[in-house]
Amino acid sequence: MLSVAVRRFLLILAVLAAAVPAAAGAQIPAPTPPVATTGAAESIAQTGATLTGTVDRNAGATTYRFEYGTSTAYGLTTTETAIPTGGSDPVTVKAPITGLTRDTTYNYRLVATNPAGISRGPNRTFRTAPGPRPPAVTSTAARDVSSRGARLITTVDPNGLETSVRFQYGRTTSYGSFTSRVSAGAGERGVPVFLPLAGLRPNTRYHVRAVATNAAGTTRSSRDRSFVTLREPTGVSIALTPRRVIWGGGVTVLGRLAGSGVGGTPLALERQDFPFTAAFTQVGATRTASSSGSFRFELPSVLATTHVRVVTRSTIVVASPIRTVSSAVRVGARARSTSRRGRIAGSIRPLVPQGRVSLQKRSPRGRWAVVRRKAARPLGETRSRYAFSVKRGRRAGRYRVVVLARDGGAHVPGRSRVVRVKARPKRR
Repeated sequence: MLSVAVRRFLLILAVLAAAVPAAAGAQIPAPTPPVATTGAAESIAQTGATLTGTVDRNAGATTYRFEYGTSTAYGLTTTETAIPTGGSDPVTVKAPITGLTRDTTYNYRLVATNPAGISRGPNRTFRTAPGPRPPAVTSTAARDVSSRGARLITTVDPNGLETSVRFQYGRTTSYGSFTSRVSAGAGERGVPVFLPLAGLRPNTRYHVRAVATNAAGTTRSSRDRSFVTLREPTGVSIALTPRRVIWGGGVTVLGRLAGSGVGGTPLALERQDFPFTAAFTQVGATRTASSSGSFRFELPSVLATTHVRVVTRSTIVVASPIRTVSSAVRVGARARSTSRRGRIAGSIRPLVPQGRVSLQKRSPRGRWAVVRRKAARPLGETRSRYAFSVKRGRRAGRYRVVVLARDGGAHVPGRSRVVRVKARPKRR
């Protein structure tokens, strides 16, 4: 029979034996993959940057790396790096990368690995620094163009480097001439640059472009710009043919425009009618000067004494001296003879209420002498009239009529044609 001590020992063994299978069937938790979170890129330079992120290891030894490249295919990776063991909080990780291309967008993500699996963080991007860049040039043009100069303007972005600007110019797109240089500074935004240009030819097309230079290179205007300098008229001379017209007659105005590049300059004929209180007004359409500067105008139907001038219709305005066209009254005359007397009568244009009419007779020596005077009489609303009676002599008489308008200068004296009064018949 077993002793009490032996029985107790066997009981302990039985309990232990029963406990072993129960422990073997217990569930042990499975390992969990890490969690990778991609962070922002730091210390971004022209050819390098530092990539960051965080890793939650969960369990077991964990390593990390960054994948990067110019697309989401990546293609490049950093060295696989182990995260120190210990602790359960997420760990911040970083990796510097070099050999990048400046002013380029890169994609990257964080990848973490432990015995339970791999975790890939979300894709993020950054752009490398551009580095030194040549200046940018825009908005080149010419302003305040005159006959011999202009003001050139452009907008230049120095892109952070000290930049100088000058203009190329010439009569073709080969240019051939340069202005002096001016500074556009070293800013990071566009600034306007102005330069005066002098010594040009009047009425000439010039081509221009801006040229900006800094330590990174030279930039020229992307498009050629051109402008035409103004004509440079310096004076206008005119002559009238005739200067005295019979009432209602026309005048030819001949002239020449002096100056440089005046061919093609638009000109206008202007008139100012008696009593010269109103402004000058243009007559007809404008004309252009020939290559030599000559021109011609017609002034139709002068009814009263008129001032005339010619003015350029250009940016540089030049006017001729004022010339005066005199309008003489129009005097009609006809002669009719009776047995003993002759009658000389006619009409006068225009109406001359204060007009004085003189009858003149030519002597055998060809001189004219006044033989009768009288006042003009109205004939309707637009004309006057007169009539003289003369004795018929032994010889035929030749007469003319002179009318003094006496209207304050609106008309100069006019005279009729010469008329003939027959000699009186001989007695039988």
